[in-house]
Amino acid sequence: MIEASLPTALEMGVEQRVKAPGFTAEVVVSDFNRRIQVLSYEARDPGVMVEKLAAEARGRGHGKLFLKAPEFDREALENVGMIREAAISGYFCGEPADVMALYLDEDRMKRPYESEQKTILESITSRPADASIPDLPSGYWMATARPADADELARLYATVFASYPFPITEPAYLITTMKTHVVYRIVRDGEGSLVAAASAEKCRRYRNAEMTDFATLPSQRGFGLAQHLLAALEDDMLEASIPNLYTIARARSAGMNRVFYNRGYELTGTLVNNCHIAGQFEDMHVWCLRP
Repeated sequence: MIEASLPTALEMGVEQRVKAPGFTAEVVVSDFNRRIQVLSYEARDPGVMVEKLAAEARGRGHGKLFLKAPEFDREALENVGMIREAAISGYFCGEPADVMALYLDEDRMKRPYESEQKTILESITSRPADASIPDLPSGYWMATARPADADELARLYATVFASYPFPITEPAYLITTMKTHVVYRIVRDGEGSLVAAASAEKCRRYRNAEMTDFATLPSQRGFGLAQHLLAALEDDMLEASIPNLYTIARARSAGMNRVFYNRGYELTGTLVNNCHIAGQFEDMHVWCLRP
């Protein structure tokens, strides 16, 4: 049985190492998201790993198991029922990854907003990409977040999101990730209040980063703050010698999908009901920065 070590982590999920005959994997078991996510793995037969983790997920009442796999494992994963939902170009030190999913109940595959999401995408991609960024409003400024910003940053995330797949509303979590593998960028207004933020989650092992955690106060939208944050984080990753960038964006968020389209990211698939965000389970679009 896979066990979480911290009670508060049982819902959101905690990273754990699973070792069994034939495979070793780093996983996140999330009761809140009703899924098991495989972060990385080594397996003689990846199908055996999937079967064992799927049994664990079913026992917890989860609806989904997903992972990022090198292309040469795709056939073995499909043989045990996984489907390819997306690709991430350059994920493994320049080599592509297949995002594979196994659905454990039919409800997890239902897509009530699929038509709406298609309309949003069509409205975005029907026009040429525009990478121009408006100037920040007078008095606004951007910085890299520090531990001293964690309380205010957590409050921003709690204000913007009714729910989120990771505990970004907890200052301790933000501080821990700042010190390990996440760069947070923030925007403050002329009075010094924090009004927008985003992050880049680095994977130095594979030289990639997920551009994520974008949040802007409702009163501050329309000023191009997300574009500024994304451009700055891209520069941060270039400086860190991490060239392979991607994002997993809410499919119903026209604004965020437009930001990545305009910055030259390519849509490479959709993860169905992938996580609990903004109060419900939602589809997530995968966008990758074109090399």
